[in-house]
This record gives sequence, C-alpha cells and structure tokens, in this order.
Amino acid sequence: MSPSFPDAAPPVRARRPRLDHEAVLVAAEGLVDREGYDALTMTLLAGELDTRVSSLYNHVANLEDLRAEIQVRAMQLLGNQVRSAAMGHAGPDGLRVLSHSLRDFARSYPHRYAAMTRAPIDRESFFAAAAGTIEALAVMVRSTGLPEDRILLTGMAVFSALHGFVSLEVSGYFGGVDDLDTVFAQVIRGAVTAAVLEASEPVAATG
Repeated sequence: MSPSFPDAAPPVRARRPRLDHEAVLVAAEGLVDREGYDALTMTLLAGELDTRVSSLYNHVANLEDLRAEIQVRAMQLLGNQVRSAAMGHAGPDGLRVLSHSLRDFARSYPHRYAAMTRAPIDRESFFAAAAGTIEALAVMVRSTGLPEDRILLTGMAVFSALHGFVSLEVSGYFGGVDDLDTVFAQVIRGAVTAAVLEASEPVAATG
C-alpha cells in the first residue's frame, strides 16, 4: 500500500506592495523613463501597478497633477545633483562643473529632462524646486565678477546654450557623431567665456 501524504498546501500568492502616493509616483517615473513623458496615462500606470485606474485616484488627483509632480521631482533631483557637484568650485571652473552635471543628468534621465524643460504645469511648486539649481548657477556666475543686476539674465543665457546642446544630444539628433565631448567642450567654453566677458563689458544699448 502506498504511503499517504498530506495534500500539498496551496501556493501562496505574493502580496501586492502597498499602494501609496510615493509608490504611484515612483512607478510613473519608471514608465516615463521607459516610454516617455507623453506616453504616460493613468491606464498604463494602473497596469504597471497591477491595480484599477479608479484606485490610483485615491493617491493622485488626476493625470495633469501627476505630470506636474514628475516635473517638480525631476527638478529636485537635478538640483541635488548640481549642488553636490558645485561644492568646492567657483567661477569658470564651477560653470564647467555645473555644465557637465547638467549633461550627466539629461543623459541618465532623458525623458524626465525633457519633461522638466517644458512649460511647468504647477509653476509655483516647480520654481520652488528649481531654487537650488538656480542659486547654484547664480553663485558660479556671480563669482566671475558679474554685477548683481546682470546675473539672472546671464545665467539664463548660459543655461540656454547648454540646454540647446544637451536636448539635441539626448534626442538623438547628432546621430553617429563620435566626438560629441569635444563639441560640448566648445559649447561650455563659449558659455563660460560669454559669462566672464559680461563681467568686464558694459551692457549693450538697445534701440
């Protein structure tokens, strides 16, 4: 007679991770990183979290608010990275360091960078998050000797030059160009030189 064995216990289903506001945001950022900012929908996110769309609304108000938070969090992440890179640097050297930090961020998170550099949905929260990045850039520009009343516009000009290159690079615009590091170095030299020259030249009169 064959020995009898107790019935095998039914398989234990893995417990679904607890859903909360942070978990929703992290999953949304993961989707943006893979699929792009414009691809994000509540339906796609619900599938990612193995939940119902209606359940998501217990944690985020709507898709627009979710997109706004992704912009804010991307700016906060960039700010942390830039401030860390800026420590111990000043003047033209500091501007070069910040330039490389910006490029590194964009290459690591191209879709979040693209989202962050669009018109902000929640302007107040976005610019509050941007304060650290703006101040880090202002410190570097200020340390070149630029007068206080010209720091903001010069900082915007420096960022615009860097963003032009970085956004083209992460979009794949440059294709098979091999020596983009040399191109970026030239962009930095132009931006840094312009900032330094601004410190010694009078503001051009406008008609």
